[in-house]
Amino acid sequence: MNGVLNILKPPAMTSSDVVSHLRRILGQKKIGHTGTLDPGAAGVLPICVGRATKIADYIMRGDKEYIAEITFGIETDTQDSYGTSLRRCECNITRQAVETVLPEFTGKLFQKPPMYSAVKHEGKKLYQLARKGITIEKPPREVYIRQIDILGGQINKFLLKIRCSKGTYIRTLCADMGEALHCCAYTSFLLRTETCGFLVEDAYTLPEIEMMVQMGTLASALYSMEEALSFLKSLHCEKRLYPFLTTGTPIDLTKTKLELQPDVDYAVFCGGELIGIGKKIGDKLKIISMLKELGGASGETKTADTK
Repeated sequence: MNGVLNILKPPAMTSSDVVSHLRRILGQKKIGHTGTLDPGAAGVLPICVGRATKIADYIMRGDKEYIAEITFGIETDTQDSYGTSLRRCECNITRQAVETVLPEFTGKLFQKPPMYSAVKHEGKKLYQLARKGITIEKPPREVYIRQIDILGGQINKFLLKIRCSKGTYIRTLCADMGEALHCCAYTSFLLRTETCGFLVEDAYTLPEIEMMVQMGTLASALYSMEEALSFLKSLHCEKRLYPFLTTGTPIDLTKTKLELQPDVDYAVFCGGELIGIGKKIGDKLKIISMLKELGGASGETKTADTK
């Protein structure tokens, strides 16, 4: 079984828990998720199965969309409702006040990873250290907030829709918005509604997946690797290049009609089949991630004579 499942992760379950659960349901070990979603959050969690685990990193790079509730006046150690309250402050934050600081939080930002996160320090996850009372200062990371919309709310409590790059901590964003308004704030609700084109309205719960396995209808929920990579540019190669592409042999672009841009990942097809993900390196097309299952040996040390 090879493909991607769009899973609706429930709150109070880690992303790794979802993977473990699916390994049991599907009876398959080669399964991986496409980026950690906070245990307290719910929403879209694409799960790669079989050879599709090779494309997890590419899906992970895509934009995310969240619905988040920000509550002003309370600070917690985890920056969400699952943490311990650290302090409270008297405030009267209006929608207009929130709107005035939104420009500060769109575009390129630098965020410090929160202590309660899966970021690692010397092989240990930060949340594991935080539970022991150890605090580590990690350098800020660059993220990009494409858009923030206020969907509604009253004084001190607002529902936001946020579209952002990978690696964005919504909890930290909300806490920082509190500081910008000279108050404290935490994320009281978080739902991920999209990851790289996978939408929450199309997601399946774990009980639904288990029922589909029992009924033999799981294939209807499985996205093919071609579908999952539809966000990449497609490159369709001539059939004569098939033996070179499928053995990993770099293709001399000067001897083909192919036109590639540098620093762009392509979903490479040949003979109607997805071969892998390729990239222009110098004047060669190189398959950097082979997705087609093959029995032949790799010819990475040669360059194809495509005359």
